[in-house]
Amino acid sequence: MKMVIADDESLVRASLCSMIKDMEAPWHIVAEATNGEELLEMVACHKPNIAIVDMRMPKLGGLEAIRLGKIISPLTEWVILSGFSDFTYAQQALKLGVSEYLLKPVDPHELEKALHHIYKDNKEYTALLNQQFENSLVALCSGLTSLKFEERDSLLHRGKFSARAFYLDSAASVRSSADIQRRCYEEIRGFMKKHLVYGMNLALLALPGGELAAVGVWDPELGPDVKTGVCEFFREIESYVFGLGSDNTAATVLSTGECQGFEEFNKRFQQLQHMADLRCVCGVNRSLDFAELSKEDERPDKAEGVRLLSAICRHFQDRMYLNYHNAVNEWETFLQKQPQFMQSEKTQESIRQYLMYAIGLHLPCQAAAGQIIRELRQHGESALIVMCPKEPNIADLVGQVTQYVEKHYMDDIGIGQIAGQLNVSANYLSTLFHKKTGMMFVKYLTRIRMLKAQELLLNTNLQVKQVAEQVGYYSTRHFTKLFTQTFGNYPSDYRKNQAQSV
Repeated sequence: MKMVIADDESLVRASLCSMIKDMEAPWHIVAEATNGEELLEMVACHKPNIAIVDMRMPKLGGLEAIRLGKIISPLTEWVILSGFSDFTYAQQALKLGVSEYLLKPVDPHELEKALHHIYKDNKEYTALLNQQFENSLVALCSGLTSLKFEERDSLLHRGKFSARAFYLDSAASVRSSADIQRRCYEEIRGFMKKHLVYGMNLALLALPGGELAAVGVWDPELGPDVKTGVCEFFREIESYVFGLGSDNTAATVLSTGECQGFEEFNKRFQQLQHMADLRCVCGVNRSLDFAELSKEDERPDKAEGVRLLSAICRHFQDRMYLNYHNAVNEWETFLQKQPQFMQSEKTQESIRQYLMYAIGLHLPCQAAAGQIIRELRQHGESALIVMCPKEPNIADLVGQVTQYVEKHYMDDIGIGQIAGQLNVSANYLSTLFHKKTGMMFVKYLTRIRMLKAQELLLNTNLQVKQVAEQVGYYSTRHFTKLFTQTFGNYPSDYRKNQAQSV
């Protein structure tokens, strides 16, 4: 989008250009004018989307220039700058249809807010703001940055949050499951683009186990319509996800409910992921909200039984026969000590359904605990030994992940994508990677990117924006935030300091 800046002071123009560049908005400053007459020439030539105009300029004042400029370019939006808080001038500006009135010296945050307000209905601009928000949210959820570095009036502090996490349980091959996740990712991205409007932010996160989660945030000060839009977004993606269900795949949606600000949301979001395994007793192919899961989680006997049952299914999916066999034995011991775990018909049916989808074990209705154990052992003998006579080498798998990151760190990669290529489940690979390296995959990827950026800053003359793009970041602002968190200096300052120390 095209912008013209008009001010007779060169320092003011330079300052405005610097502020606008730092915003990473899609503005292209096509011309600078030093007086009102030059401004009209530039407006006639470029027909800019927006013009920032000083109130008092030589040859032709700002208000008169705007009056004539609106005739030349009626679609241009106008922002007035003034060194005086003059009510009469402000009234005249409003009568002319000026979009914003800012006092000098211009505060960068106020200028950004003004531009946000003017272009709140512009899809391209709204998408850019959403991408910046999503970058911040991913970094916060991964522990890469801290909330204290975010603006106090950001939606991260004052917005209303809600999220849906999507769990697909399937006995299909790892590659087939990875393909479903990839298609799901692409479809949800499309729904985000369709529903996104000013006043809300939508994000898509990859969880440590490879599952996807959609997050919706809205500004409570803009009335109920924005919240309604977020709810419609969730309804559409839930309908799509449930449509992924088949004879061998179950889709379950977990909801956080409504939260105030990121801190409350993040706490509940982490708890929701911790309670995800409860779907094996609450039921799959349905929506489960935070309140229902919390109620089930309060029972320690149920939590332990669920943990063991989930471990059985994970070991089967990861083709770890010895671990699977041991987990079945542990579950048998647990059921002998806690027979009430299987007393409810609802629980029995939920477990039967879960085992059918998760590992392809078809049990008769109302199967007793002893029969389930026998069937699990037989299922393991017939399937796991044939499928995987030898357990995968942990060091080799993790080594392949690190090699892949070394080659593709500049691309949009995730643990789920790599797991699909290695023919193991994302949950298994994520757990192995964390155990072997001591860090989650996202943190490892960020660390490699930062080290590569460090090399480029020291050994090339690339601009910071180019360095960011070469290590996988298309937001210089987001890259700078992560770099500063890692090394304690802005990228430009880091390069300068290192050059001086040589």
